[in-house]
Amino acid sequence: MDEVPVDSYIAGQTVKLGTNSVDGILKGLSDKRYLTALHVIDSSMELYPQDILQSDLDAVKVGGQIQTEREQFTSGFYQPNSQDIYLFPLVADALNLDPDSDVRHTFHHEFSSILMRKYRFDMIGFMVYNGTDFEYWFDQAKILNSTHVVYYADSKLLEQGLLTYYSQTSPENDYNTYAEIVFSEPRIMSDYCSTYKRIEHKYEHVKAFYLKVSANFKPVFDQVSCGDNKSLRERF
Repeated sequence: MDEVPVDSYIAGQTVKLGTNSVDGILKGLSDKRYLTALHVIDSSMELYPQDILQSDLDAVKVGGQIQTEREQFTSGFYQPNSQDIYLFPLVADALNLDPDSDVRHTFHHEFSSILMRKYRFDMIGFMVYNGTDFEYWFDQAKILNSTHVVYYADSKLLEQGLLTYYSQTSPENDYNTYAEIVFSEPRIMSDYCSTYKRIEHKYEHVKAFYLKVSANFKPVFDQVSCGDNKSLRERF
């Protein structure tokens, strides 16, 4: 078939889009892969207060992979004017990533940008905790030329307060990675914020923002523990 029918899932918030033609701009997604992505999105949504989902998220649209040279490795983006999130699970295959993890990380990453704009995240207050031995690239495409094969940053960047290599692309992506790792990998965040003081400060800044947006985010941040010398079993 040419056009993939639009189906609504998760209380009308999630739709499937794209074509099955490899000649099209958007590579289609099989029904099986789409349903797998829906399960991941559904479990990710459970971490958000219901009123936040209703007021701040219009739709999640799931395609396969954008077939342009510049955007072929784009796992997702958001539309601030409509509060829509677009996810492209097939990018994980091209980058040899775990597909479920990539969808989960990307959903939280993009949703954090929507919340950042609506509730006016204090970016200057966030950046003040950065080290002085790096500068943001302000160029997302530059990451495509990176020789790093792992997602998380090396110790040099971690000491500067950056969690991933992608965090270097802009202050917004730096903030996004904090949100995505809090929601997706609380144990990793716990380890980093317990080890690196700059990361602890930036994490606490992000935490304060989310709790100001809604006190019902507390269970998410309760999964992260910085510098209390507890074992992983005691933390979780």
